Amino acid sequence: MKKCIKSLILLSIAVPGLALAQVKEAAPAAASAKPVDEADQVITNRRLRADSGSLSKWSVSTYFNYQGGSLADPLKPERPNIVNGADALTLQSLVGEVGIRYRLSALDSLTLSTGLFMTTPFHDSIDTDNAKLEKTFDDTNQELTVSDPAIKFTHLDKIFGVQSVSLIKPTLITNNQQKDAGYEASFLFSQTFMQEVGKTGFSYGAGLQALFYTFNNDNQNLSDSVSGLYPAAEYEINETYNLRTVFGFQVYEQLRSQDNGTFNKRKVYQSVGLGISVTRDIYLYPNVQFIPSDIRSDRTNIAISANINVF
Repeated sequence: MKKCIKSLILLSIAVPGLALAQVKEAAPAAASAKPVDEADQVITNRRLRADSGSLSKWSVSTYFNYQGGSLADPLKPERPNIVNGADALTLQSLVGEVGIRYRLSALDSLTLSTGLFMTTPFHDSIDTDNAKLEKTFDDTNQELTVSDPAIKFTHLDKIFGVQSVSLIKPTLITNNQQKDAGYEASFLFSQTFMQEVGKTGFSYGAGLQALFYTFNNDNQNLSDSVSGLYPAAEYEINETYNLRTVFGFQVYEQLRSQDNGTFNKRKVYQSVGLGISVTRDIYLYPNVQFIPSDIRSDRTNIAISANINVF
């Protein structure tokens, strides 16, 4: 298992480096550049480009997200549940998604994917008074599972000059933390808008998301749905780096035990990070998440995500 973990780490380091080297070697050929693809005319935001997939008819689309611990104690296996969400993961985890993507048209694509999931990949033990958390750790620690098969439809557009990405994604939940709790499947509906401010390097926008769950048991303390508004802003430092922040501004959760129309407002959180465009198809995002009204190192989580498209 440890060899597998090391392989994942080396792969995450080697793939972006190799891609960057290939880009540098191919630089002289740029003089005879091809016409800009319609998708890149519509979507100019680098993160959205990498997240939406490559320009090839067929490609491999991957996404990895390491959800670490707190800034105060990053080596501790627990991950603070800073928004008090019923569906939040409370142990450090490596979440991945590998999919085969097919471009239905220049602006539409379909991706068939499966997830990779590992709880606490870098920990051999846990010291906690929480019996439930300790049992979850004992049952799932360093267990790499192929999980959460999904199908995703993505549509790109530009509406009155505003970049638009629409997404529909049903997922069968098989990761050990959520499945054992009682989650069976999820249905995600997402809409993202981004607007550039002239040639200033600034852009702003927002994401709208609605996530619905189905279940495999009678546990009433699970999230029935989570919906929210996520304002975002970016500043482009240069062609490689950009600063990015996202607010979990108006996020509402409904538990199974609650009546229709009754929702719990989650705490407003903020994510701040550095976007790194290794190539058009590789985007890295180390970041931290915290509660703006209660900034504390023990309630600030660290993470790094990566979009990597191949072919």
